[in-house]
Amino acid sequence: MTKWFNRGQPIVGRYIRSAVDELGHESFVLARPRREQGPRPGALERSGIWDQPGVTEASSFQVPLDEYLSWIAENEIEVVLCDQNYQFDELASVRRHGVRVIGRFVWEHFTEEHLGPAREAYDLIYSVTECEQRRYASWGLETPRVPWGIHPELLGIPVERLDDGLVRFVFPGGFLGHRKPLEPVAEAFARTSDPDLRLIIKAQVERERLGSLSRRVRRDRRIEFRLGDEEWEPHLRAIAACDVCITPSRWEGLGLPLYEAMAFGQPVITNDDPPMNEVVSDGVNGLLVRSHPDGTARSGIPATRPDAGALTEAIERLADPGLRSRLDAGARSRRDQLSWERTLAGLGRLLDSG
Repeated sequence: MTKWFNRGQPIVGRYIRSAVDELGHESFVLARPRREQGPRPGALERSGIWDQPGVTEASSFQVPLDEYLSWIAENEIEVVLCDQNYQFDELASVRRHGVRVIGRFVWEHFTEEHLGPAREAYDLIYSVTECEQRRYASWGLETPRVPWGIHPELLGIPVERLDDGLVRFVFPGGFLGHRKPLEPVAEAFARTSDPDLRLIIKAQVERERLGSLSRRVRRDRRIEFRLGDEEWEPHLRAIAACDVCITPSRWEGLGLPLYEAMAFGQPVITNDDPPMNEVVSDGVNGLLVRSHPDGTARSGIPATRPDAGALTEAIERLADPGLRSRLDAGARSRRDQLSWERTLAGLGRLLDSG
């Protein structure tokens, strides 16, 4: 049970499906279209990597109970796996029909007030990051951990970097939501003076969304904007062709760009906050910069703002090929610790626990 279009959470759902299949189970997808608000309302993909067998399109984001039950009956579903599904009443009814319900919630949305209805709706709630597991444990909710790893499809992407003397930093901006600090990153880069540095901003938005950027940023010819949706493999190849991934975040639920960077042997610049610092170790596979309090996310977890001066300093440091080479090696060495086999093992334990 997942969204099914080109964005972070549906990609997690697609990867989870592949893991279920790899574990020897038969899987079916009930695909939720995006909410009818915000970017890409009602989005649902059925082409490219989203063109898969066994996908049933739900009629709306809030899936009616009869659609759940007919999908379960038609496909003889025994376990429903969810990611960020707050339809507690419907899922509780699914449980009463003898189907196990297992799911996970990102810590920036899930609150202590959700505990009661979530316990009614789910047989088991799990965590993928250490920080969300600790937070839920502090409320008395024990969540077995399925450590996230590098999906094998990422390791199949060729890394083809140009040997032209330029150092390319990529900022994977997605839909440029509130957690993506585009302005601080762009301003920090614009304060550097090295003419051989480049910043590539990739985002699934229209150019009108960039109106808040300063004149200095807009006039910096070293900054390139690559906007709009792109097919999945060309998108990943473009990311892999860059030298450094710069992906700070005001808060983060998982941080897929961090895992992509490790797959591509790419050092990362991000802020020294969880869960980013669960993947990146300062001076080992990237550079961690200090941050400052900047309100809270919806659930009350702290939001932070990366320090602009520290970002500029980190960008300038990674102009050094010797440091980049050492951090490249550190990123590659993290692959074993972030193996997809660990994710498979954790998910397998969940499915076998019933």
